[in-house]
Amino acid sequence: MIFSGVGKCVLACATVSMLVPTYVHSQATNERAGVVGVRGKELVRDGKRWIPHGFYQIAFEVAPRNLGRADHPFWATAYNHYTPEEYKEMREAGADSVRIQIAQAGADPQSPIFDEAFLEKALGAVRSARQAGLTVIVCVQAESHVPGDKPIDLPGEGTRRVWLEIAPAFANDHGVVFELLNEPRPQPSPQNWKKWGAAMTQTLLTVRQTGAGNVVIADGLGVGQVLDGAPLLLDPQVAYASHPYPLQQHGQTRQAWDEKFGKFSRRAPVIITEWISGAYFCNEDTPNSTVEFLQYLQEHGVGLEMGIWDWAPTGFGSVRQGFPNARFSNYAGLACHQPFYGPGKLVETWYTTGVPPTNPE
Repeated sequence: MIFSGVGKCVLACATVSMLVPTYVHSQATNERAGVVGVRGKELVRDGKRWIPHGFYQIAFEVAPRNLGRADHPFWATAYNHYTPEEYKEMREAGADSVRIQIAQAGADPQSPIFDEAFLEKALGAVRSARQAGLTVIVCVQAESHVPGDKPIDLPGEGTRRVWLEIAPAFANDHGVVFELLNEPRPQPSPQNWKKWGAAMTQTLLTVRQTGAGNVVIADGLGVGQVLDGAPLLLDPQVAYASHPYPLQQHGQTRQAWDEKFGKFSRRAPVIITEWISGAYFCNEDTPNSTVEFLQYLQEHGVGLEMGIWDWAPTGFGSVRQGFPNARFSNYAGLACHQPFYGPGKLVETWYTTGVPPTNPE
C-alpha cells in the first residue's frame, strides 16, 4: 500500500534468464475450484479465461508486535476483528478472489519479531478463504507502517525465507497465487529494471525449488505502480501487478493507465492487486474517472483486487468503510473525503454483474 507517513543474486537478468522446471497445472492435484494458471498472455481459472474480481485484505499486513507502534490504528482493528466469515461476505459481494498480505517481519524465522502463531494464523486465513471458494493471492509485505522504519526496495533474503515458509504449505493447491513482494520501491530505469529482474528471479527460483508450481506475481517498480519497461521473467507461470493509484490529475487518465500497465498488458497477464480511488488525490473528476478505469480494466482483460475490505477510517476512498461494521462506499451526493465517499457500489456492481458501470451514480 502506498501510504504517506504511510542476499546476493547470482543470476544475470538483463533479459531475465532463469532455469526453472516447467509445471503443469493439473486439476487432478487441486480438488477445490479456483485453480489458476497462465495461458499465453492471459490468466485462466479452472481452465477458462479469468479477469479477477476480488478484494484486498489488510488483517495480516503488520506484524503483531508492531501493531501498537503503527502510524494508524486500523491495522490493529483489522487484525483483532478478523474472522473467516469475511470470505463468505466477499463471495456474496461478487468476489472470486482475495489478496492477503503477510508481514515479512512477523513471518521471517530470523526476524527479531518473528511470531510463529501469527504466521500460522495468516496461513489459516488463506486456507479459510480457499474453503470459501475464493482464489487467494498471498503477498509478502515488507512495510512495517511504524514511523522511522524503512521498507526494503526489492525482495531479499528475508523475503525468500518467508517464501520457504509459505510456498510448501500451498504447493499442492494452485488456487493460491504467490505475489513475491508488495510494491518494490525504486523508480523505473534500465539499471533498476535489471536489479528488479535479478531479485525477482532469485525469489521465484526459491519458490520453485520448494516444488511449488503455483502462479507467481511480480509487482512493478515505482512503489509498484509501473510495469512498462519490465523484462519478462522466463517462467511459464508468471503474471505481473501494478498499483496505479491516482496521485494527481494525470493519474486519473487513460494515458496514465497506458503508461503504467496498459501497454505492458499486451505482453503478459496483468492484475491490479491493489487500488483505491479518491484516497491520495480526489477532485470533481474522480467519480467519472473511476467508471472509466473499471471499463478500461475490462477492455484490457486486467483484473482487480480492490482496496480495502477491512478498512477502519471513513472518507479515505476505500471500497468499504467503518470496519468491522463496514458498508460499501459510494459517490452519490458526496464530496471528496466525506464519510463513505468512494467507489464501493461501482465495484460491487461490476463484480456481481460482470459488467462495468457506465455511470458513477
